[in-house]
Amino acid sequence: MSRLTALLLLAIAAPAAEFHNGQAARLVIGQPSFSARDAGIAASSLVVSNGRLYATDTQHRLITFNVAKLPGSKNDLTLAQAPACGLCGFSPISVTVAPAVEGSPGVSIHDKTVVVADTPNHRVFIWRDTSTGGPNQLPDVVLGQGFSERAPISASTLIEPTSVAFDGKRLFVGDAALRRVLIWNSLPTGNNQPADVVLGQEDFVSVGQTDISTAENILRPAALASDGTNLFVSDVASRRILVFTPGDVLLPKDAIVNAASLVPGPLAPGTLVTITSPGLTENNASAPDDGTQALPTKLGGVEVIFNGVALPLLLVSPTQIRAQIPFESGKASSASIYVRSEHADGSITITNATALKIVSASPGLFAFGGPEPRSGLILHADPTSPTHGGAPVTSENPAKPGEVLIVWAAGLGKLSERDGVITLATGVPNARSEAHVVTPVAALINGESAQVVSAGLPQGSIGIYEVRVLVPSDLSPDPKAQLLITQNGYVSNKITVPVQSGTR
Repeated sequence: MSRLTALLLLAIAAPAAEFHNGQAARLVIGQPSFSARDAGIAASSLVVSNGRLYATDTQHRLITFNVAKLPGSKNDLTLAQAPACGLCGFSPISVTVAPAVEGSPGVSIHDKTVVVADTPNHRVFIWRDTSTGGPNQLPDVVLGQGFSERAPISASTLIEPTSVAFDGKRLFVGDAALRRVLIWNSLPTGNNQPADVVLGQEDFVSVGQTDISTAENILRPAALASDGTNLFVSDVASRRILVFTPGDVLLPKDAIVNAASLVPGPLAPGTLVTITSPGLTENNASAPDDGTQALPTKLGGVEVIFNGVALPLLLVSPTQIRAQIPFESGKASSASIYVRSEHADGSITITNATALKIVSASPGLFAFGGPEPRSGLILHADPTSPTHGGAPVTSENPAKPGEVLIVWAAGLGKLSERDGVITLATGVPNARSEAHVVTPVAALINGESAQVVSAGLPQGSIGIYEVRVLVPSDLSPDPKAQLLITQNGYVSNKITVPVQSGTR
């Protein structure tokens, strides 16, 4: 086989990068995090040309960024030295007062194709080839025709189309009223043709109501620009420019879960997470877990990129990855995460980015497999060994009222010692003999309050917390009593524990 033939076969076999509904932005320009709303950049128009991103703002300034200096989507970031967010911020290379350069975000011209947003009439005009018609040439395609306030929201609905961009392949339309960007993967050929993808919303029928800035929402898409790969969106309400990048592999929004509870949703600093999705890699690998070695940030050619930082990894497989969220993420309440994989043929693939909500604590309890509520991983506390547990709690050796049990958890958040809050290195076994959970932990067994004797991170542990719970002395016997813990209003999954009577 010739080298040319091999390259052609590789190109044919390579997956096509696509945008996916509701995916998150990979980068944010003008803000220190995906949830910040500082002074930022309120860009009223955007243009990408020759490796530069040009933005004009409401102060009649021309702000220029070097796009080549932005971290590439397939860059190896294992050695990146980044602050709380290595994919946030970015300084312009020049800022010039130039009131005459501002263009219309509602017009996009590419070669002979012209796209125009007719905002007052809820529609977009497309002239596919302006070289063939006269001065009164009618548009070839009209999108958004037949708008009605009573009609349900759909993939073809346009209410306030304020911005458009066409890069020769994909058409992008920003709808300010619906707080979303619609994407057609090729130039539409028919009137009112539905879009293929929506950004800013989970699906085509949702309408954004929140004013909170996250890595996935778009409060007001005032201007759009595409370099053929990345989509730049000026979200003026959040005073930022979001950069969305298509992925080779789909990473669903609910693919990232607390490794203990197996539940998606808000995650706390230091949480062990499991990422489940097909096609992540073709490799299988696991990191040493001996209580002394730090976890690698690349394993089997796989990296999990969290705000531009490669996360410590415990295991990777074609369908599952386990990693640890950083203990330190600044004041951010939203993050962006994607998976980068190196393959045996030398190719590199990435998933689309997905958004994570970050909270102070979001507890989960480890348990065996099976249907919920699962049987908990629980030990009898050994009073003769305060730092180690005793025998496992089983149906043959059940818990008794009045004794202390040890349960294992993930997602309990930051830690402290006598001198105050401490910041542990992510992916490194805890070397401290004292590391207590900052956010108070409460427990319930069969709905009855149970005293939490202690909650902390044991010495040598990476992300697996130890919680000691006193079984209420009046608890009735139950072969499948249900235990849960709570923190700051967040409730863990329920696990079952066999409880016998208080007397033998």
